[in-house]
Amino acid sequence: MQFEMTTDGVPERDRLEAWRAAIFSTLAISAEPMPGAERPYEGRFSARSSGPLLNCSFESDGFLATRKSQEIAYRRWDGYRVYRESSAGVRFKIGGEELVTYAGDLIVADADAAFEALPIGRYKDESWLLPKAMVDPYLPKTARSPVMRLSGRTGVNALAACYLETLTRNWDAIGEAAMGPVADTLARLIGIARGFAAEEQPDAVRSGRLTEARQYIDHHLTDPDLSPATVAAALRISVRSLHLLFEQTGGSFARTVVRRRLEQCRAVLLADPTRPVTDVAFAWGFNSLSAFYRAFNAAFGMSPGDLRAMARATHGS
Repeated sequence: MQFEMTTDGVPERDRLEAWRAAIFSTLAISAEPMPGAERPYEGRFSARSSGPLLNCSFESDGFLATRKSQEIAYRRWDGYRVYRESSAGVRFKIGGEELVTYAGDLIVADADAAFEALPIGRYKDESWLLPKAMVDPYLPKTARSPVMRLSGRTGVNALAACYLETLTRNWDAIGEAAMGPVADTLARLIGIARGFAAEEQPDAVRSGRLTEARQYIDHHLTDPDLSPATVAAALRISVRSLHLLFEQTGGSFARTVVRRRLEQCRAVLLADPTRPVTDVAFAWGFNSLSAFYRAFNAAFGMSPGDLRAMARATHGS
């Protein structure tokens, strides 16, 4: 399933009603206007499913969101919704518990628990729905409350947040059959964050750490001093543990860094064939031009100059 809704192009007088209909039919959530709302409603909403996962994102004006007996009867999810906040904040009442989320917060809530949500300003968030059958085996019995906060950017919470960011970015490249193991790893990370013994889920922790390491590498590719030591220090693990993360996938830290840098260089040369090759190579962290040329030829079967000439011909046609 893939669904997108935007109020762009909808007559102003019909926008809120169209928005309410889309949210209810897709998520079984009722939407009511904010008190005192005057301007024409604006919003964007998308939902997509693959395997056992449903992914949704909102960026919209505020509205009172409710899911109570009527909405739950219309559609039961039998799942947990993992919600990542990116707005100024939202006031929630979920299963009788009240909390306020702020940008960067991560919460896990029973998707069939009654709830109300009222934003401080606009909505900007993303959520993932996982079946309870996948998550419950990894939750300590004492952690099975209607809502669980996983705020924080350290420890396992950081692994879960990083894993979700990477999942969103690579969603279209993950086949439906692979979404099952992906969702299982996410369920395990949630369980560990809620107190399930990490030593009982080594694969999930390892997968989360590897995702975190790859994300750190992608964010620092332009740094010529990017090294195992700097990445290990950022992840608060030993250099040996970092190398083991990559070795267990059949690769290595060094090959991963070089490959990602080469991919970025190739993308830049194709997008801007007038930019000098030397400039591109040094901008993406290579400190040896001869090493860059050798690696580029080995990876793509042509020289940077040949690729640039091909790009120029394409741009000129």
